[in-house]
Amino acid sequence: MVLAAICVGCKKSGYGTHPIEKKYVVSTIAGDGSDAFADGPALSAKFHNPIDVAVTSDGVIYVADYNDHRIRKITNGQVYTLAGSDSTGVVNGDGGMARFNNPYRIAVDQAGNCYVLDQIDPRIRKITAAGYVTTYAGAASPGFLDGASLVAQFAVNAEGIAVDGAGNVYVGDTFNGRIREITPAAQVNTVAQFNYPGAVACDRQGNIYVVEEGNLRIRKIATNGVISTLAGNGTSGYVDGDGVTAEFDQMGDLVADSQGNLYLIDGFRIRKITPAGVVSTIAGSTEGYADGDGANAKFKFPGGLGVDAQDNIYVADVNNNRIRKISFE
Repeated sequence: MVLAAICVGCKKSGYGTHPIEKKYVVSTIAGDGSDAFADGPALSAKFHNPIDVAVTSDGVIYVADYNDHRIRKITNGQVYTLAGSDSTGVVNGDGGMARFNNPYRIAVDQAGNCYVLDQIDPRIRKITAAGYVTTYAGAASPGFLDGASLVAQFAVNAEGIAVDGAGNVYVGDTFNGRIREITPAAQVNTVAQFNYPGAVACDRQGNIYVVEEGNLRIRKIATNGVISTLAGNGTSGYVDGDGVTAEFDQMGDLVADSQGNLYLIDGFRIRKITPAGVVSTIAGSTEGYADGDGANAKFKFPGGLGVDAQDNIYVADVNNNRIRKISFE
């Protein structure tokens, strides 16, 4: 069992004088709940603590399967292994020849390339859509150093990774207290400093959002470099509301949809933050396993989030060994 990073809105539509309330609905799309490994039809496939997900523009879902040491792929109702095997290590190469220790965070670019953080290795790995693994940035020794990507250093156990529309990769380098940028020109730069930055997300305008775990806030880095607080007041709790009236407790992964809304793992709940900073809880309540509407749904250590082109949210439900989907119906 992995200790995951612990990490109801509605819309009116209809006609006449009788609007129909829509809800966020949670369903299971992959995994039978067994703590094991098996590829095959999605709902009978097996995962071993899946901890993060990322979704390509054409709907392919990639899963960082933490204790299987693999990156899994879900497409057309089937689960496949993209890269890695049951042997651990840091080995580049094709598909099953590659090795990971504990793949922990994953992001995908517009070309379908995956970028992976391994929890116990300070390097960022890249996997092509065909499954070929290389080292994208970072040296074998942890530390802090900007510069050429394969010379630069990152701390171990970085907790966030995201890719913007221009192909820049952003890393929440948690224990260095910094947000790092890896450019397509293979240079690593420091963007900003925070108090234990965790997850990062990018919107379509190029703004960067940071889960500042040490201050229990969502921070925004605008395209002009100005940093502000979008939501949270630093007090630990589960309080929905506007901006700094909202409270967070066990902040985890973060993603942005096409409208600039953010979705955050907070304990056993999934919370939504609008571009104006309004916070609501869209799914989850107490620990468990249940599909259904909003607060009736249950997760057991949700670890990571992804979002597809239709703004459906995907959740790596670590200790349920399943991949869950949140749709707006």
